[in-house]
Amino acid sequence: MRKRLLQLVHIGKNQLKMDDETYRSLLSQQFYQNSAKNISYSDLVKLVKILQGYGAKIRLPRDEPTLSAIQRKLWSVWKAVADESSNQALNAFVGRYYADVTDWRRLNHEQTAAIIEQLKQWKKRVGK
Repeated sequence: MRKRLLQLVHIGKNQLKMDDETYRSLLSQQFYQNSAKNISYSDLVKLVKILQGYGAKIRLPRDEPTLSAIQRKLWSVWKAVADESSNQALNAFVGRYYADVTDWRRLNHEQTAAIIEQLKQWKKRVGK
């Protein structure tokens, strides 16, 4: 997500035809840094909004994080196995195995792989 914000900053800079000196001056005045790589995630969001205010035609990414490959795999296996393929139902299923996890998208890689294996075993038992 941070990488995407950096891309948007540079796209906006180019759209505005902002020279390097003006760009670095903006970063220095607003964030006390001379490079966008050195500013925090929330400051990158602010920088994109500033560039939008100057007229750049860039859009912030959706707040919802994109899913990793293994998370997409989990979701597709879930939809193939479950009668009710909703986020809430998957969260309830995951909660049976990891009580401290309230959202399946917050599982780490190993936990996600383990849930996929549980779903595969379930699929074998019910014959779907």
